[in-house]
This record gives sequence, C-alpha cells and structure tokens, in this order.
Amino acid sequence: MNLRVGKFGRQESAAAVLLAAFFSGCFSVDSGALYSGGNSSWMVQIIASIQALLLFEIVIWTMRVRGGGDLSALIGRSRWKAALTVPVILALVIAAMQPMESFLLTMTQYVFTESKQATACLYLLPCLFLLTSLGAETLVRTARILLPILLVSILAALLSGIGEYRLYRIYPIPIGEPFQIFSLAGAAQLRAAPPLLALLCIGEGTQDRLAMRSAGRIGAIAGGLLAAAALFALSMTFTYSQLRTMSAPFYRMLVEVRAENPTLRLDRAVLFLWLIGAILSAAFYLYAGSVLFCKTFGVRDVRPVSLCFSAFAITLIMILYYDSETTVMILKLLYRYGWVLISVPFPLILLKPRRRKNKCAASA
Repeated sequence: MNLRVGKFGRQESAAAVLLAAFFSGCFSVDSGALYSGGNSSWMVQIIASIQALLLFEIVIWTMRVRGGGDLSALIGRSRWKAALTVPVILALVIAAMQPMESFLLTMTQYVFTESKQATACLYLLPCLFLLTSLGAETLVRTARILLPILLVSILAALLSGIGEYRLYRIYPIPIGEPFQIFSLAGAAQLRAAPPLLALLCIGEGTQDRLAMRSAGRIGAIAGGLLAAAALFALSMTFTYSQLRTMSAPFYRMLVEVRAENPTLRLDRAVLFLWLIGAILSAAFYLYAGSVLFCKTFGVRDVRPVSLCFSAFAITLIMILYYDSETTVMILKLLYRYGWVLISVPFPLILLKPRRRKNKCAASA
C-alpha cells in the first residue's frame, strides 16, 4: 500500500501534535458560546486538554492489551469497523476546516480587504493536497523545522501586549458554575482531541508505541498550555463582552498594540506565518484521516483520498462562507455537539473485539 507514512522520531511527532493543539485550541473557538458566561476560556482549554489526554491514554492502553500499532488496527478488531471510522474521519476534517475558516476570515478583513474568502479558498486546495500527498514524514519533519519560528512569533505576540494587560478584565470567572465550565470543556473536545487522534492514525511511523505515547503527551501538554496562555492573555486584553463579538481575537490583540510599539509593524507577516502553521496542521489532520480511510476500506494509495478530503474541507469552508445563516447554525451545532464524533465511537471500539468466524489453521 502506498500510504507514505515513513518513519520519524519522537521530536517530529511531538512538534506536529503541539502545533495542531495550539492552532485548534486558539483559532477554532466559537467566541459567542465560549465567552457567553465570562472569561473561563483558558480554564476550559486546560480541562479539555486533560480530557483528551485521558482518552489518549485509554486508547494506548487498549493497544497494548489487544495489540496493534495504530488506531486503524484497533478499529479493525472492533465489531463495527466502518461505522466507527466515519465519525473519526469527519472529526478530523472538521478540525482541519475550523482554523482555516478563522484565518481566511482574518485575511479578508485585515489584509486582502477587496478579495472574497471563496477566492482565497481556491489557493488552499493545491497547498493542502501537496502536503498531504507527500506523506507523514514530510509533514512532521516540516513541523519540527517550523516549530521554533512559530513559537518565537507566538511568544512575541504574547509579550508585546504586556502593557495592555489588565487583570480586572478576566472577571467575571464563572467558578461558581462548574457545570458550565465542564460542559464547555466537553464541547471543546472537537478542538483538543484531534491532534492526538491524528497521531494515533499514523502510529506505525512513530518507531514504537512508547515513542508515540511520549510524543502525544509532550505535544498535547505543551500545545494545550500554550493555547491556554494565549486565551488567558486575550482575557486580560479584552473583556468577555468584547470577545463575544470578535472573529479573530488573537490577531486583533496584535492590531491593538501595534500603534504603541513600532517594532510590531510586521503583524501581517506574522499572520502569514501563522497561516502556514494552520495549513500544516490542517494537512496533518487530513492526511491522518486519509490513512485511516485507506486502512479501513482497503484503498491502496493515499493520494486520491487525500485529494478528496482536501477538496471536501475547502468545499465546506466555501459553503459556510456563502450562506451566513447556515454558517452560524452549523458552527454553533459543531461547537455544542461536535464532541459526539469523538466521544461516542471510542467506547464502542473498546468493547470486546469480534470473534473469528473460522478456526485458525493451528486449531484445526
């Protein structure tokens, strides 16, 4: 099978998970729902990351008990193989689509003000297809190379707003309503779990199960904490009532402090750098979903599947762009109930595997 998984180390795997966790956690939020009751976004992100790690540890433990080096091997032993694969793939496609939607909206609002989002989408398709067709080794090694540059740009953005941070803006914090915080954290599983799901889908390239578990832990913890730090910085820059109506708050924070600091005239260059990171993370999700599809349904070449998934993600973005009422409704449904795509299949995967219908040759 021409799946182009290859072999890569723990650092490359952790870098890919870290970038995906940060961009999904910071740029895939539904501001209207997340900030409806106060500034608890950073708490929600931390709790969601912990929940995703617990799910990851359970899947790793199940792999050790039943055997298999990746998620497709585990699903292949379950009773409803095809029915369990589709929700996971759909969750990965949606996770790839959400940061891209946020960045395209930002680009058309702040950079290419005369262009339409649908026009920019057409340029993304060849980028996504090229990255996904090159395989996992290219994706994770590129993530390892870009990681220091992206971390410097993110930390610079966080440090640049220190003069604008006000601690009183984080209030009100809905600590007295823990059910609301945990319900938001459960809904955030569509942002927190896909980086680890993508790593599980390409697990055969991570040398062994121990390396995959270590890379997942490092990447998810570091990416989740970095996203939580960014959300906490936003909470100190804007009030929750302002954040509720913002479409791209993290970049808006750069725009707000740009006039005070002349060294931040490169905010648009930073935006393009973040866009590259978001494209790489989206390609990571789409490639992982393509590999899972190929292994489950016996497709021998990953490239046609990756092209279909890339086109599907771009088509969804264009549909959401052209119909604003449907966009708002779909995004709210995804934010509230998207956790079903992640939480429902795995209890079924962990059930007792199906028995052999025919006796093996040794027992005959």
